[in-house]
Amino acid sequence: LVTSLVVAHPPERLAMLLVDFKGGATFADTDRLPHSAGIITNLADDESMVARFREAMYGELSRRQQVLKEAGNLPNVHAYEELRADGREDLEPLPHLLVIIDEFSELLTAHPDFAELFLAIGRIGRSIGVHLMLATQKLESGKIKGLESHLSFRISLRTFSEQESREAIGVGDAYHLPPE
Repeated sequence: LVTSLVVAHPPERLAMLLVDFKGGATFADTDRLPHSAGIITNLADDESMVARFREAMYGELSRRQQVLKEAGNLPNVHAYEELRADGREDLEPLPHLLVIIDEFSELLTAHPDFAELFLAIGRIGRSIGVHLMLATQKLESGKIKGLESHLSFRISLRTFSEQESREAIGVGDAYHLPPE
């Protein structure tokens, strides 16, 4: 998904913040992409980095709202892009920011207060050009209460049971996918 997004969209239109709660191999070598707004790995091992990430995300939400306000109280990032296309040379590019969080379920287990950040992004993110992609090995539906209405799409690879599939995508189909 990351590769196809990078191929299809220039960095002026798409930036990505890649977050790996455990490990760090998930986004190896993506820091060289011009689309990379940052890579954060091993959050599980660094409490100060967790706090910095949370503060930076809230700060980016506020910054984007301020940019739209200063550009003329614009309702959304699409209106901003139209102004830029119409020749407003004083407006800097404001690429959509895709925040991809691997093992978000474990992040929520360790830091339940992140649910509020995800909800804030879900509520206002689309209009200001901030989007979430949340990945996990096992979805615990109780952890995303309130966030479901902000999740436009769910993708599931093969699951170990029909129940896991239903929790992830609402139907048992992912359990019946071929093993290869």
